[in-house]
Amino acid sequence: MAFSLTTYSQSEHAGHSTMKSSDAMMHSMQAGMDQMMNMKMTGDPDHDFASMMKMHHQSAVEMSNLEIKQGKSQAVKDKAAKIKAANQKEITELTQFLNTHKPTASASKFGQSAMQMMHNGKKHSMTSNIDKDYALMMIQHHQQGIDMARAFLKEGKTDKMKALANKIIKDQTKDIEDLKSLQNRVAAR
Repeated sequence: MAFSLTTYSQSEHAGHSTMKSSDAMMHSMQAGMDQMMNMKMTGDPDHDFASMMKMHHQSAVEMSNLEIKQGKSQAVKDKAAKIKAANQKEITELTQFLNTHKPTASASKFGQSAMQMMHNGKKHSMTSNIDKDYALMMIQHHQQGIDMARAFLKEGKTDKMKALANKIIKDQTKDIEDLKSLQNRVAAR
């Protein structure tokens, strides 16, 4: 399952001095998606995966920051803190890889397939409950990361990036299970 976003519209919030928390989270996610969509692919699946996943993780950090600062549910805020820490650690690993890995041109289709995943996907509406919206958006965000990692594993070359892709699949699958449980608890209130 891929993920796409409805376009954020500033005009929808005209007259408000600040965006609602859920809208700010959506805006952050949309900005990250736009950056990934505008990335120049090198054709090296390892380099392209690392670049895209670094941007993807940064978006998760920004969304988690909003939840930590403005969320109401302590359980969801605690999960956001864990997601933030895990993503920051992986951003460091991805940055180190990008700084030392020279991209080599290949006939890789990874970049094209990853871009296609971002174009296809379901849209959702915001509920204005930041905890519920965070859980919903992070479930979809993580699913997109899992889909990207699986697509990369079909073409990846370096053991380091393949290991990281497998870790992302494992960790984010677990996070999705936790977030679904939290989403149900928040919705039951």
